[in-house]
Amino acid sequence: MNHISTSPQHWANTLTAEQVESGNRIDRLMSLEIRPLSGGLPPGIVVPMYEVCRAHHGGPLSMAAAAALKDRVTTGSTVIIATGAGVAPKLPLGETDGPVGAAALAAAIVKGMGARVVFATEDAHLAPVLAAVELINAKLADWAERNPGRIVTPITVETFPLGLNLGQTRSRQLIEELNPSAVIFVERDGPNVEGQFHGVRGDCRDPLNVGYVYLLAYHAAEAGILTVGIGDGGNEVGFGAVRESIRDVLPLRGRSLAGHESGVVTVVATDVTVSAAVSNWGAVSVAAALSVLLADSDLLHDADTEHELIAVTVAAGARDGATSKRSMVVDGIGFEGHLAFVSLLRAVAEISIRTAAKQ
Repeated sequence: MNHISTSPQHWANTLTAEQVESGNRIDRLMSLEIRPLSGGLPPGIVVPMYEVCRAHHGGPLSMAAAAALKDRVTTGSTVIIATGAGVAPKLPLGETDGPVGAAALAAAIVKGMGARVVFATEDAHLAPVLAAVELINAKLADWAERNPGRIVTPITVETFPLGLNLGQTRSRQLIEELNPSAVIFVERDGPNVEGQFHGVRGDCRDPLNVGYVYLLAYHAAEAGILTVGIGDGGNEVGFGAVRESIRDVLPLRGRSLAGHESGVVTVVATDVTVSAAVSNWGAVSVAAALSVLLADSDLLHDADTEHELIAVTVAAGARDGATSKRSMVVDGIGFEGHLAFVSLLRAVAEISIRTAAKQ
């Protein structure tokens, strides 16, 4: 792929010392591992994966992504956010990780940058994604009433059918019609070298039962459009940029349970790759970094909205990716842990914003 930046350090190097420190604080939070020690997703990989991506970009990942978005996204432009992961029988409508964080990041982009956001997901994941979007649109409408003069365009959703050929057509159509300034992936699977899709635990997903949403990364790159990948396991779009290094830090080098030699790590790269403990956390952290860069605390996510987003996605059929249970859990972590994360992240970002305002 032809990326818009030849240097992975480009975006991090545009930041001031204060912004780098703010990004460091945000990144420490988003890479705090509190997954169950057994019985769920592989433990012990969050920090090593983060360090691989940090070395690749040469600076805090949340700020690198936020700076790239700030540079490329303009008022009235369109940003595509692709999300939704998992297949039947365990995750027939997708999981709680992905749509929640994507919605929070979308709200920040709409508020802070005056951009239009379009979600892309596969048909099977539509109900939870649409539930998250409807909740955020209602909150954006309320915010617009309190902030006359600010541009707020409702978020819309586009879907992908199953299969490679239909996916190729759909991806090109969206890139050509929407002409986005950026494409962001939040917890969205990408294929490995053999073209096979996997979960982080090595389970292989039938490629005939997958929507090829990842193709947006290739078609965006061909058009010189910024791409950002946010994930937590190496199988998600974005980690192709650091594929071999990520394999080196995964248990058994990310072995495929179906015997595919290249393992679970995707080949799909993005211009910026954000590795977090939970993909939702990565997306919310990019929103927090944007709030710092734009000095606007209105962009910050809040615990009440986090709780509501988890609730509406679960009600719409999303399940916990670690246990496959339909409950108020994301990646094996109860909702209380996610509310605490959001509250602490908000406090960190607000301190940075207030400090910058005094200078």
